[in-house]
Amino acid sequence: MRKRKTLLLQRISIPALLSFFASLLLCGLIMSAIITNKVHLDRLRMEQLVMEKSIKLTEVIHKLLYKTEALSALVIQSDGKVGNFERVASTLVDDPAISNVLIAPAGIVSHVYPLRGNEHVLGFNFFQNRDGNIEARMAKATGQLVFGGPFTQVQGGQALVGRLPVYMDGPGGDKHFWGLVSVSLRYPQVLDGVGLPLLEKQGYAFEIYRTNPDTGMRQIIAGSDYAYDKSARFIEKSMEILNATWYFRISPVKLWYWYTETWILLFIGLLVSGLAAFVVQNNHELKRMQERLEEMAQIDALTAIANRRHFMATAPALLSQAARNRQRCFIIMLDVDHFKNINDSYGHAAGDEALKCIAMRIKKTLRPYDLLARYGGEEFIILVVGVEQETAEKLSARVRLSICESPIMVDDTPIQISASFGLAPVESESGLEESIRHADSALYEAKKAGRNRSVSYSPSGEGPSGGLPSGEALPPRTPPPGA
Repeated sequence: MRKRKTLLLQRISIPALLSFFASLLLCGLIMSAIITNKVHLDRLRMEQLVMEKSIKLTEVIHKLLYKTEALSALVIQSDGKVGNFERVASTLVDDPAISNVLIAPAGIVSHVYPLRGNEHVLGFNFFQNRDGNIEARMAKATGQLVFGGPFTQVQGGQALVGRLPVYMDGPGGDKHFWGLVSVSLRYPQVLDGVGLPLLEKQGYAFEIYRTNPDTGMRQIIAGSDYAYDKSARFIEKSMEILNATWYFRISPVKLWYWYTETWILLFIGLLVSGLAAFVVQNNHELKRMQERLEEMAQIDALTAIANRRHFMATAPALLSQAARNRQRCFIIMLDVDHFKNINDSYGHAAGDEALKCIAMRIKKTLRPYDLLARYGGEEFIILVVGVEQETAEKLSARVRLSICESPIMVDDTPIQISASFGLAPVESESGLEESIRHADSALYEAKKAGRNRSVSYSPSGEGPSGGLPSGEALPPRTPPPGA
């Protein structure tokens, strides 16, 4: 017997052994690639589900809470007397998810619909210290619709609420706080229309939670019946519902090696070695496509700087950080002078080269943390953070000089270029769109004043065209042919 085993080992050649171990290595690579691909696709699926459910949940809550606008209009039109509250309120309570609507002059509930079952809420003071009243004080302080909950109501049961402050015109024309209007949504019934239980049928455990502003503790808003496996992968996204931040977490119920089909696939991988190349290429293409899509969503293809979409998505975060640090911010808009003449005289290829060169010159002049983007056509936009007015104006002047101080060479042909600038401060986190309009108005004034100059927006009424004082300009350079 021993002699037979020795003879068998002697028959196995070195190439055979190498092929055997190579096959084992290849099978290991195949198994690893397939599992990685499955995990990646599962992650993409979870991200898609979280996005879909977050959007649906936000839409459902917004739709119901904005009924407070109708109550506010009722109060204002009736000069605070709300004599026809019952009639208007009955038309608003048109969804089974709505528990009640109410009005509270000076924060004390005077009317509620339906009254039956909500009698205990009459006379309730929203500005007393108890759960759920932080949102009422926040609404008064901000002047905005504020979302809160879930918490236990005075009349029993839990609810999500929207509090909207109402301001009336005073004798002197000043606004004064009249009180609050509110819509209460039945919880958890209001979540029924989102279709969260379907996630369990699709093989995912989920959890929605928030940080309770009254206790500072984590509060579970909705969740599946499955317990989370600590070793399981999960996706967690935040969603903003008015002032509130909720967190949506999703995880597969089963780990990948619990599935029978996984083992079948691994067995097939031992037999079909050529599958490795396909899976690796498939993973490569998925990754390359995702990177390309992300780049296309953020980068301007011609100038290789940020595009308008990326600018509008990124600027609010920078403004919020600057507001916390009490820093001033400015918008600089610039438009290339006589750009149409460059295209007409030298061709569109020369125009493209000019835009790329301008973008490069601007980028070299700016600080690393200034946000530059191509706003559209030959127009660029810059967000300058943490500077005063004088510094922003000097920065605008330096950028202008960097553009016009030397010609651009296109096919050994020098093309003289210049740009007109408009500068405006960003007064608040929510004032980005308004500041862009102001900077654009200042840019228009710069062009009216002769181009190749920088104009700062001023609401004081001084300066040309209703408060847009002209900035310093270099002596005009020779424009392109046909300018």
